[in-house]
Amino acid sequence: MKNYFGLWKSGIIFAADLPSSAENFKVLDEIHEEIDVIKLSGFLALKESVKCIRKFKDRYNKPVFADFKIADVPHTNEKIIELVKDQGGSAVMVHGIIGPDGIESCLKAANGELGIIIQIELTHPGGLIFTSPISGDLAKMAAFSTVYGVQAPGNRPEKIASIRKIIGPEKIIVCCGVGYQGGTYRNVLKAGGNYPIIGRAIYDSDQPTEAIKQLMLK
Repeated sequence: MKNYFGLWKSGIIFAADLPSSAENFKVLDEIHEEIDVIKLSGFLALKESVKCIRKFKDRYNKPVFADFKIADVPHTNEKIIELVKDQGGSAVMVHGIIGPDGIESCLKAANGELGIIIQIELTHPGGLIFTSPISGDLAKMAAFSTVYGVQAPGNRPEKIASIRKIIGPEKIIVCCGVGYQGGTYRNVLKAGGNYPIIGRAIYDSDQPTEAIKQLMLK
């Protein structure tokens, strides 16, 4: 399995969810040595263009994870993946609900140049209504695919453990919902997750580096 995220140090994926690249840069200039991966949401790409991926990659020399939650028909998904790939993205999030043919189409478009991570279960209460009941099926689909990994809710460690049993030890699990949504760094790793995704608990702090140190103790 190719490692698209490089050397694991802290395992922290920083969710660069502030309204502009400039605002995210102010935080990342301080914390970039403490994190492993930078996650960009689709809204920043819509606001500043997908070229923001390259800006973050070049400035910090870190893997950039495009959390675009792709969920369309194959030929549209492929075009989005091509854009992410052209800008040097390391991985992209794809909703598992597009099904196995959709996932295989994404893998073909990625062509081994960036990792495909399947969205399994959303972390907010609404995620319990529709995505949670099918999370096991989505994990099984991932287990029989060559995707890089899956997403699991960091605020539901029992679900992380369940998904890990299904997908096996090799694929990575990235975990949203750490910090403000109740998930903790240590519980994620203990349950079998590899990369806690943390945003607000870091960038809302007056001392982001110290916030990271404290989060890693919980």
